Amino acid sequence: MDVEGDAEGMTLPLRSIRKISLVPYEIIVVDNNSTDKTGEVALENGARVVSEPGQGYGFACSTGLREASGDAIVLTEGDNTFEPHDIWKILAYLDEPDIDIVLGTRTTKELVERGAKMTWFLHWGNLMLAKSIQVQFWGRCRLTDVGCTFRGIKNPAFHKIAASLREGGPSFSPVMIIWSLKMGLRTVEVPVRYRNRIGQSKITADTSKSIRVGLKMLRLIVSQRFWKRIDT
Repeated sequence: MDVEGDAEGMTLPLRSIRKISLVPYEIIVVDNNSTDKTGEVALENGARVVSEPGQGYGFACSTGLREASGDAIVLTEGDNTFEPHDIWKILAYLDEPDIDIVLGTRTTKELVERGAKMTWFLHWGNLMLAKSIQVQFWGRCRLTDVGCTFRGIKNPAFHKIAASLREGGPSFSPVMIIWSLKMGLRTVEVPVRYRNRIGQSKITADTSKSIRVGLKMLRLIVSQRFWKRIDT
């Protein structure tokens, strides 16, 4: 399991994950040039810490995924926004022989906690971007959220797309979805709980920055012919 986040909100999710009785697992925390003792907090809570000097969400996620050696890899964040017990939903689908990647979606209103950073703007923005990917892969997936970090992938499936995941910023999330579909990975989306964040987001806390990130994602989706499937 890979946890990417900041020290302020990391302790609770790490402890919660450790309490869940699973098959043998490892928790990997990516220290992306943190200044708030992320590495120390993670080590104190039983995680393996790896460093990623390339600054950015995408670089951190890619490093965590590459460092994982288990049959199933679950990617999440260390800011308490996701419910650790929802790992069961992801693992249940990854246990199916015809599923390669499971994507979480934060667009189920009943599962969004009051105070969680999912405004109408972020909700509909993520939905619109997700649908712009879905129409290009019509009949192969149903998507409602491009920015949800909480997702799982089988290790062999990840290595099919690993070389293509070169995005270092927030657009890593839709890029991973697009290349999964382009490479023919069998994809399913499941609703996950979305909770009030501990600490402050570098993106969603600033509406103007959220707009710029969304526009960059949209340009990436419509301008790159990612939807041309590659036979593997």
